[in-house]
Amino acid sequence: MNSLIRDRLGERIDLLRRFMKSRGVDAALAMAHDGYNWETCYHLSGFRGSSCALVVFRDDAILVTDRRYLEQASRQTDLSVVDQGVTPMMEVLEKEISSRSGVWVLGFQARRVTCDAFDGLKGLGRELVDISAEFSILRRRKDPDEAKIIEEAASIASSAFIDTLSIFSNGMSERELAARLEYEMRLKGAEGGWGGQDFIVASGTRSALPHGRPEDRAIKPGENVLVDFGARHMGYVSDITRTFSQDAPEKWVLEAHELLFQAQSAAIALLEPGRPASEIDAVARGVIEKAGFGDLFIHSLGHGIGLELHEAPALSPRSSDVIAVGDVVTVEPGIYFPGKGGVRLEDDHYISPDGVLCLTSALKRKLFRTGARP
Repeated sequence: MNSLIRDRLGERIDLLRRFMKSRGVDAALAMAHDGYNWETCYHLSGFRGSSCALVVFRDDAILVTDRRYLEQASRQTDLSVVDQGVTPMMEVLEKEISSRSGVWVLGFQARRVTCDAFDGLKGLGRELVDISAEFSILRRRKDPDEAKIIEEAASIASSAFIDTLSIFSNGMSERELAARLEYEMRLKGAEGGWGGQDFIVASGTRSALPHGRPEDRAIKPGENVLVDFGARHMGYVSDITRTFSQDAPEKWVLEAHELLFQAQSAAIALLEPGRPASEIDAVARGVIEKAGFGDLFIHSLGHGIGLELHEAPALSPRSSDVIAVGDVVTVEPGIYFPGKGGVRLEDDHYISPDGVLCLTSALKRKLFRTGARP
C-alpha cells in the first residue's frame, strides 16, 4: 500500500471514532460485497479486495475477509485481519462483536447494504444506527495527499488525451477513441478509466447528449466531438471534459465554448468554504441565461469526486450542501443544441486550507484540434 494512503488511515479511524461517540455508537461497520462499497473499506483500511467487513470498535479495529484475500490484506492493511474461512460473514461478525464487552449499538451504512445484508445485521441482536452521513463526511473531506493523487490522475488523463488526439485518424469510431484513450492512460501508469462507467464520447449531433455513450459511429471531418473522461490512479479518479474537432471549429462551437469559459470562471471564483453550493450553480447558470441559452444548460454544475466518480457535495440548484475545506469538486457547465451538437467544459478543483487549487491545470481550457486530414 502506498505510504501516502497508509499514513492517513489512523487519522481517519480516529475521526470515525469521534463520530461514533457523538452518535452513541459502540462499533461502526462497513461491508464490501462483490466489489460494491469497496471504496469505504479501502478508505479506512487500505484493503482493495472485493469482499470484506471492516469493524471499528472503541479500542481496536478488524478486517474480516475470505481466504482469497488473506495474503493481500496482510500486505495492504495494518488492521487485524480475521480469516472468514467457510463461515458465513454474519456468524463471524457475531463472534467478533460478542467477544468484546459493551458493544450494544452498531453503526452501519444503510445506504450501502443490500436487503439480505440488512436482514443479517438485524440478526446480530444489536441496536442498529444509520451513520451513512458520517461515513460520507469522512470520504468527502480530502486531505492534501488525496488531492495530490487526484491531481496525478488528472495529469495522466490529460497526457493520454493529447496523445490520443495526436494519433487520431479519419474514420475512427467513438468506441475506438474511448478505447484508445483508456489504453494510453494505462500505458502512463493509471489503473484504467473510471471502471464502472464508460467515458462519454459523442460526435456530431450526438454531442448534444450530455451522457452520450460511445458508439461504433465513425467520427467525420468537421464534426464537433465532446469527450468526458478521467483516469483511476491509486483508487482515485479524475473527471475532465473537453471538446475537439479535426478542422477549425464552427462559429457556434467557438461562441458556446467562450460562454462556458466565462460561466466556469465565474463559478470557480466563488469556490470557498462556507459558500452554498446552490449559489455557485446559480452564478454559472446566470451567465448562460444572460446570453439567452439558459434552457440549453440542462444539468447541474458539478459534483464531488474521489474514490467514486460522483460524491458529495452536489453543485446544483436543489443542493443544500455548503462548500467546505477538503472538498474536491468538478465545475462543468454545458450547452446542448438538440439536432446540432453540444459543448461542455469541465475541471476539478480542491478546496485546500490555503485556497482553491485546480487539479486539472495540465490540460488547457480550450477547444482542441486533431490535425487529421482526409
